[in-house]
Amino acid sequence: MNNKIVVNGRFLTQKSTGVQRVATEISKHLQEHYKEGIVFVCPNKPILNPVGESLNCIKTGYFSGYFWEQIELPFFLFKNKVSRLINFCNTAPILFKKNVIVIHDMAVKENKNWFDWKFAFVYNILFYFNLKSALKIITVSNFSKNEILKFYPNIQQSKIEVIYLASFFSFAEERNQKADYFIAVNSLNSRKNINVILEAFKLLDSNQYRLKIIGDSFNKVFKNDIIEHGLNVEFLNDVSDAELKKEVSEAKALINASFYEGFGLSALEAMSVSTPCILSNIPVYRELYKETALFFDPKNPLELAQKIKDLKGLENYNDLCKRSFEASQKFSWKMASAQYIAIIENLKNK
Repeated sequence: MNNKIVVNGRFLTQKSTGVQRVATEISKHLQEHYKEGIVFVCPNKPILNPVGESLNCIKTGYFSGYFWEQIELPFFLFKNKVSRLINFCNTAPILFKKNVIVIHDMAVKENKNWFDWKFAFVYNILFYFNLKSALKIITVSNFSKNEILKFYPNIQQSKIEVIYLASFFSFAEERNQKADYFIAVNSLNSRKNINVILEAFKLLDSNQYRLKIIGDSFNKVFKNDIIEHGLNVEFLNDVSDAELKKEVSEAKALINASFYEGFGLSALEAMSVSTPCILSNIPVYRELYKETALFFDPKNPLELAQKIKDLKGLENYNDLCKRSFEASQKFSWKMASAQYIAIIENLKNK
């Protein structure tokens, strides 16, 4: 098997969230390119990813999770004389030293309070050993590359490659009829800073400004608080991909108030359907969207409220929609996958 491309397929048995969605999209393109020349090795568990059945998968082992990745996966790799392993989701087996690893961000290093202590503890150990021995590190922005070098200054810069992500929405430049609501695609993680968005909408006239927030299981957590404050805020739980695209494409603008991101995919998805963005003034958003988005201090709800007013009253709003769409065209999965293939081919020749 040393002449095949081998991928850590643990993500195929996981619920598909951010990093798993990225892994899936790149995997589809790699499978199309390499055909029988690529193999996805995954735990001997049900494949939850709907794309998994179309990939060339090999199931192995008895466990799942970190134990499978750190013990059973390297046993399989050594037994089958695998020459390199591609890992899409931040971690790789420590015992195997020929890894290509995709690191999406250094949030767990930036602020451990954003995560469960056990999760942070495990990730710190894995990052230390994985990044030290990796053949190649791929990350999703120049900001994230600089973050890796900040926390691990002994890593050679030439070992790190930046490959931008792309939108999961099909592009839609046509002028959708925009509704009068704003939208946020958020989780309850404190890093995502949903509170500043809610605080900003408390400062706005609820008869003129509406907000929809898409995420998981919000209503039970926030419903009473919303009624108490009289906010015109609607929480949408567990929407389908089609519903998500519809809600985002019809919104007046997307708001993202994150304190820290490695890339910030929801903003790009909004722009790909001609929806402008109001974003927290953090380095990665400046890197990716500086020519298009409106920016605010993520600690200042008053400033966010003013940006919302500014956008709603913008005379050249349609022009901003068009420029947002044009900005999204700079990113594509085809281009990202071509960069992955170039890296893989370069390693094969070494």
